[in-house]
Amino acid sequence: MYQNYFGLTEDPFSITPDPKYLFLSERHRNGFAHLLYGVTEGGGFLQLTGEVGTGKTVLCRKLLDELPSAVDVAFIFNPRLTPLELVAAICDELNILYPLGCTSIKEIVDFLNAFLLETHSQGRHTVVIIDEAQNLSYESLEQIRLLTNLETQKHKLLQIILVGQPELRSLLQQDRLRQLAQRVTARYHLTPLSKSESRAYVLHRLRVAGAQHALFSGAALRNIYHYSKGVPRVINILCHRGMLMAYAERGKQVTGGMIKRVYQELSGLGEGSRRQLTWAWVVVTLLGCTLAVLLAWNADQLIRLVPSLASTEAQPDTVPVEESLGDQQAMTTTPQSVAGAAETVNPAPMDMVSPSAAGNPPAQDTATPESHVASVTELQQVTLEDGGQTGLGSMLGNENSAFITLFSYWQRVYPLEGASRSSCDKAEEVGLSCIYGRGSWENLAYYNRPAVLELIMEDGQRYNVVAISLTDSEVTLDLNGRRFDFSREEIDQLWSGSYIILWRPPRLSSDRLSIGHVGKDVAWLKSMLDRIEGTESSFDPSSARFDAETQQRVMRFQRAQGLLADGIVGRQTIIQLNGSVTDSTRPVLRRTGG
Repeated sequence: MYQNYFGLTEDPFSITPDPKYLFLSERHRNGFAHLLYGVTEGGGFLQLTGEVGTGKTVLCRKLLDELPSAVDVAFIFNPRLTPLELVAAICDELNILYPLGCTSIKEIVDFLNAFLLETHSQGRHTVVIIDEAQNLSYESLEQIRLLTNLETQKHKLLQIILVGQPELRSLLQQDRLRQLAQRVTARYHLTPLSKSESRAYVLHRLRVAGAQHALFSGAALRNIYHYSKGVPRVINILCHRGMLMAYAERGKQVTGGMIKRVYQELSGLGEGSRRQLTWAWVVVTLLGCTLAVLLAWNADQLIRLVPSLASTEAQPDTVPVEESLGDQQAMTTTPQSVAGAAETVNPAPMDMVSPSAAGNPPAQDTATPESHVASVTELQQVTLEDGGQTGLGSMLGNENSAFITLFSYWQRVYPLEGASRSSCDKAEEVGLSCIYGRGSWENLAYYNRPAVLELIMEDGQRYNVVAISLTDSEVTLDLNGRRFDFSREEIDQLWSGSYIILWRPPRLSSDRLSIGHVGKDVAWLKSMLDRIEGTESSFDPSSARFDAETQQRVMRFQRAQGLLADGIVGRQTIIQLNGSVTDSTRPVLRRTGG
């Protein structure tokens, strides 16, 4: 009803799980990496849990949209089935024919086994995803455990992913299900969005729906997080009702007061708020009827009666939003090399970082610039009536100006020529590489390198700044050569969650190392592990071998860094190896113990 009024193409806050609107927070990216890893690595169980409304089902739907071509999937939406019905439902999803009216589980399983053997011989994987798995009966859980016994001499033929509410974790902890629990090879729990992620989530859905200007005030975004506690489904409900109220009151923007009144109405608090929202519904209904009559009467008259919206051209996203899923950049678009991609699971803060000062000053400077304490209010006051800028606003810039600053911390000169080339293309020219991401301060602390952040002002304008130092409570931003300290909580109000980090990749002939590799790349790996562990191993650099011992060392390092300990050295493992060795030329975001 309000879409045309706000200039939207569709309802941005429908609670229907539409993958098009999926916003990948750090936890959602890791959860998605788990699912992708599961559909390509056969055998056993994966467990994905989360509170009601945290986005489990929409992750599964996105997975279905982006499946590798060599994967067959059976998606069970209704798990309240008998063991016979469950096995039959799996066969139905996989288009496996079995005798009509068959009442023998063994007979149906035999048909399933024959199908799995045939597809395995063709190099295909078969995955069963069971949503709302906390509703499975003990008998059904035992039956699907038995299905994982279908195997060849070397490989399991079936991968089963259990998706459910936190009760699923309690269910699988029961002693009588210990055999199944022992076969769960990976567990992941989705948590609600953080404050900054909640804000970015709302803005993301509005952009997808075609919003051309800021439809929610800063106070509204803060109240949305306060009342929703970061649960996406509750955010959708609050936003939808808030936009409805703004439409009924002919407002151009949803305010903090509107969100508060919506929450009071939804939670049954306060007669006044109930009366206000009731009247809002009455007004909306009357407006709808009036518009219908006017349309039938005279379209030209209608155009003059309906207030026109000032159309502000949307500012382009200056920070790419490709997600960094483990060893594969932007895997949300094209799933490849999934085993390496799962490396981003549960990143832990780095405790082996360079002791050099956070945010090393640019090479041309001999003295460390003084930092000044500033506030978000000063940062927001950027526009004068004549279109100029004042105060801190004059120091805000775009991606180019931010990269000029960021390059200086790496003691590199940013190439100004070549306007058609991206900033990250220019970084490649000087031996650096970009890490794109969307997340939180914990992500930045994990990578421990200066980062370009995207800030969105209350008027919808986007700017890029460089974060050069981070403590538990403050972040230092370099604004066009001058440093200002802000509280992290304040910058959370503006930060979209998007970031770009530079790192210096080693010169390797392969971007993925695993057991069996031989040569100089493996020699580099062993030397890095030696330096990190404080040991010295003997090997010939030209014929160094990635053997079982090296794999165990890699897995120990991966566990220490919060990566998936699969013994495969992909992009994320290389990044963390690179960052765990002292390098006085590498700028860092946090001092050791900072």
